[in-house]
Amino acid sequence: MFTMYSLLAFVLHSTIFVITDGRIIMGRTVLNESNKGLVENFAIPAELHERDGKRFASFGSTVPIHCCTPEQVAEFANKTHHYCDVFTEQVLAPLGELVYVRIDENTAEKVFINRSKRILLVSSDGVLAQWRSAPTFESSNRYIAGAPIVNKDGDLVSVVTARKGNHYAVSTFEGEGGYFETPQPWKILDTPEGSAVYGERWFPSRAEVRAYQQSLPAVTVSGTDPAQPVLHRGHSPRLVLVDAHGRQLSHHYLHGVAANDIEYL
Repeated sequence: MFTMYSLLAFVLHSTIFVITDGRIIMGRTVLNESNKGLVENFAIPAELHERDGKRFASFGSTVPIHCCTPEQVAEFANKTHHYCDVFTEQVLAPLGELVYVRIDENTAEKVFINRSKRILLVSSDGVLAQWRSAPTFESSNRYIAGAPIVNKDGDLVSVVTARKGNHYAVSTFEGEGGYFETPQPWKILDTPEGSAVYGERWFPSRAEVRAYQQSLPAVTVSGTDPAQPVLHRGHSPRLVLVDAHGRQLSHHYLHGVAANDIEYL
């Protein structure tokens, strides 16, 4: 016999949810009550979770990295395929021209992939600091993190992780991307337009950059002093890797990708 602590059924937005050991195994993966867009009958499995008042979903072993606890990150980091902000133990299906995004256990929204409007994703799992210029789809539905994205055959392509306005990122191996091998998390800075950037700082002029460079010691990177990944957002976004003293090791300019006002769901 189930007890009130192991099984609780309740009604929310006219949908029955069942919670077992903290996991919601039925329910909606959108926040809006009425479905929007090109909605089709399509059964896509998912588990729903709630932590610190925020709902998110998972599909088997696939879950957004930013939704995991520190203990889960430490557990999954060494046994995952390296998709940006996505932990998974399976190889995700290739991304086609259209996908289906789960709304509830019986319905999904059919959406088309936009490869010209890309969103910058960054993630860190204590082993790799990753980045990806991710293609997007547009939707008026308010998806939660982890909502499954599948192809027409039901194969998992990715899960929802972040959005900019109504445009949702699709994290796959497609698109410009890469990683730095460092346990350090990303340092994200909003750089003023027109500034000269070096390392994790910006300066009013190139002369000040050169003076700063000359003041730094030689490159120092070790297990006790790991390199720091930095994302400079702003008018001209770029990725930088610096050593513990601020000396720049790598500087990568980003083009044709939105890096500002990205909401991780």
